[in-house]
Formats: sequence, structure tokens, C-alpha cells
Amino acid sequence: MSPGRDRHCSHRREASPPAAASPSPLLRRWFATNATLAGLLALAWLLLRSGPRPSRLAYPCQRAALSTAGLAFGAPLIGLVVAARRHLAAGLRSPLGIAATALVVVLGLAAAGYLVGVDAADAPLLMPPRDYRAQLYHATGCPQDPVGDHFPGLDGLLQLMGAQGLKIYRSATVTPLSGPDGIVGVDDVVLLKINYQWPERGGTNTDLLRGLIRVLVDHPDGFTGEVVVCENTQFAGAADFDRPLNNAQDPGQSPRDVVDYFAGLGHQVSTTDWTVLRFTAVSEYSQGDMADGYVVYPNDPQLGGRISYPKFETADGSYVSLRDGIWDPATGYDRERLTVINLPVLKSHHANYGATACVKHYMGVVSRELDTHSHNAISYGLLGAVMGEVQPPDLNILDAVWVNADPNTGPQNSYGNATRRDELVAGVDPVAVDIWSVTNILIPAFLDNGFSPPWPDPEATPDDPTSDFRVYLDRSMSELLEAGYDATNDLASIDVVTVDLSLAVFADGFDSGDTAAWSAVVP
Repeated sequence: MSPGRDRHCSHRREASPPAAASPSPLLRRWFATNATLAGLLALAWLLLRSGPRPSRLAYPCQRAALSTAGLAFGAPLIGLVVAARRHLAAGLRSPLGIAATALVVVLGLAAAGYLVGVDAADAPLLMPPRDYRAQLYHATGCPQDPVGDHFPGLDGLLQLMGAQGLKIYRSATVTPLSGPDGIVGVDDVVLLKINYQWPERGGTNTDLLRGLIRVLVDHPDGFTGEVVVCENTQFAGAADFDRPLNNAQDPGQSPRDVVDYFAGLGHQVSTTDWTVLRFTAVSEYSQGDMADGYVVYPNDPQLGGRISYPKFETADGSYVSLRDGIWDPATGYDRERLTVINLPVLKSHHANYGATACVKHYMGVVSRELDTHSHNAISYGLLGAVMGEVQPPDLNILDAVWVNADPNTGPQNSYGNATRRDELVAGVDPVAVDIWSVTNILIPAFLDNGFSPPWPDPEATPDDPTSDFRVYLDRSMSELLEAGYDATNDLASIDVVTVDLSLAVFADGFDSGDTAAWSAVVP
């Protein structure tokens, strides 16, 4: 080798930057131990919370856990396999390698068996984000009588919502009730989920239903969509939505009467009885199944049951998947055109769950057949999980015009047992609507009716996390949070705006008149 080349090589070595000092063995062990521990915890969380539902892997906390586990194990594992692939192959063929492989398989099967056997009640609960605040809208003193097709209490509630920025109409035109971020688009298919399992005061007020449909078809851009009144009455039967005893000023006014009235005016308003679909398991439209029925998930041991939701063709020819939206064979699903408005009744639920409102009302969405165990699984958050899968309602309007304020009865509510409150509560967060309404309307109504705590089991105490009401509500909230939707059971995180409609008048100065000109509250 020539002296020149020697000098060149020596020069290059001298010009190189000094090697960084390697971390101490203690520091390397500290990093390795913590990375392994973080990876194991993330992997355990991922397995425990995802269970048999692959869709849960899309939830924010699952994605974070997957990333953590991947960082902790993925890169080191790949490097180890590449570096030791020959030794690894030889080792696996040895008696010790075979035994180790068998041990891994046994441990994996044991872990799977454990996860399948996990009691749903042991599943960890998620807590609401600290910076989240729910917005609720509360109307008191709702006038008892409808005015034409309008329900003045609803009109006042929607005006209140609009003044606070939540507009009922989605439109480029900005008015007190419409704006670009409004709820209902001009060509939406709007599902109105009512309660019709129980007669008399147990079902959704049909004056309220009629008033809401009038508002929807009066969309300022000219409504071209559909309104579909839906319910699964389970064992009770819907009687074609036409029972003789209904919840209205005129008890003979059934949901069928309301729907037929608007259809007779030329609007695309119809009913769909999910009750008749509850025994039929189907696949999604995208899988080539055009039949009406229920899409049913595998059993989820953490929920103690199976998620289910309906898909169906409306009377006006739209194919609706409650999860995926409006189906068109040429273009696929359009979830944006599907709007769901939840119309439950506030009642005591002495039969099982203490109190029923927005969340429990989704028992009329799922099927209790097809081995779903859905009614028992309410305690473990099944209905919150259903909302998380199909998206929560776009709006909840809780009917507290008549309530069941007897802690010894419910969810039935006869004319003689019902308590008139003339209140409505609306909000996007169903958990917030429930906890606030039970605390501020139902429990005070219990007390006003002469009942004193402790309430009989199953009971509705809203400030006791062990009460039947709170157990199912809190677990439903946890499922909604896990699915990435905001929800809260914390009264301190709920902002409520109230309007007293007993003080409101129409623009003409009278307490009745043209509700299209409904005015602001007169102090």
C-alpha cells in the first residue's frame, strides 16, 4: 500500500466526528424495561377492549394502544428475527424449541379463553373528557293544546336551540332556525324513533310528533326527503301504529293518523315497523343482501350480548342501513343523508332499570331476538355500544309533557298514573339529557307525588353510581366515549338554557295564533 493512500485513510478517520458515548447499561435496561412494560399494557388493553368487535380497532384509544404496542414490540422483534433467523429456525426444530412453541400456543389459548370468559361487569369504564361540556335546551310551561299542526312547546324549544346556535334546518340561508351546520338537510331521510310499546301515556306524545313532522316538511329550501316514523315494540306489537288509546290531547290521535295526514298532503311521510323484522338476520346491502331485517354482530362477552341494528326499505323506496346510511347500488352508501331524531318519554322503569329516557329508548332500535340477549345486556352498556356503532342520534327530544313519576311502576304509564309536567328537553348528548332530566324533572316529580327516598329497587337515584339507572347509563356512556363520541354524566359539565313558555306569546301579542310567527319570550 502506498504512503499516499495511507495518509488519505488516516486523514478520513481523523475528519470523522467523534463517536457518541454509548448509554450506560443501567440506562439501556431502564429504557428496555419500560418499553416492554408499556407494550405489554397496551397489548393487554387492546385485547381486552376490542374483544370480538374488530370495528373497535378504529376507536381512538384502540389506535393509540396499537401504536404503542407496535413501537414497543414491532421494531425490536423485526430486528431480532432478521438478525437471528438462522439460529431461530434451528432452535425451533430442537426439543426445547418445540416445547417453547407449544407453551406459547397454550398460553395464547388460555388468554383467549380468559377474555371470552371475562364478566361484562368487570369491564373498565371510561370517564368524560375534562374539557367537554354538554349543551341542553329545556322548555317549561309548554302550552297543552296544539295549534293546527304545530305543537307550540316544540316551536319554542326549537327557537331556543336556534338562538344558541343549534339550528334544526341545514341550509345555506341563515335564519333563526336554519344555517349551514343545521341538523336536517332538504333531501334527508329522517327517522323519527318514537316509543309505541306502551299505550296511553307510555308512548311518545303524538301532538309532539305531529308538530315535529310539520316543522320538517316546512324546510325553508323545500323539503324533498322522507320522514319515517320507526319503532320496534318487541313483544308488544305495534298494531300498525294505530291503537285507540294514545298520548295526546285527543287520545284517539295515533301515529298512524299523523302519518296518514301528512302523506295525504303529498309529503313523503311513512312508518316502518321494525318489530316485524326482529326475527330476521341479514347482511348489509354492500354484501349483496337487499332483504329487510337486522344485522347482528357476534356475541361480545364484555357487553353480555350482541349488537344489532335494522336495515330496511322505506315505503317511498329508500334503502336504509341504520349504520351506513342510504344505499344506492350505483354510488354506494350516503351516511350524510340519514338523520335520526330520538323521541323518548321520561318515565320510571321499576320493571328493571330505575328510569328510562334517551339511552334506554334504544331498546326499541335493537332486536331482543336472534340470540342477542339485548335486554339483559343493557346493564353492561349495550345500548351505548349500539349508538357508538351506528352513530348517536342527531338530536334527542325528551318528551316530559306527561311522565311516569311513580317509582313503584313503569315503564307502562296509564292515563290515571301519569303526571303532567309540560316540559321538553333537547340535546345532542343522550347521556347528558338523561342524567339531567332524571335529576331535575323525574326525581322532583317523585317527591311532588308524595314518594320519599330510598326508592324501591330497581331504582333511579341519579347521584348514586350503584343505582340501576346509573349502572346502565354510565356503562353506555363509556361505550360512547370508546367509540369516539363525547358524552358526560357529570352535572357540573352540563350547560342548560331554559325557556318558560308560559311567558311566551305569538308575534300578534296573543297566546295563540300563527306559530310560523312564534315570538321570543316576553319577560
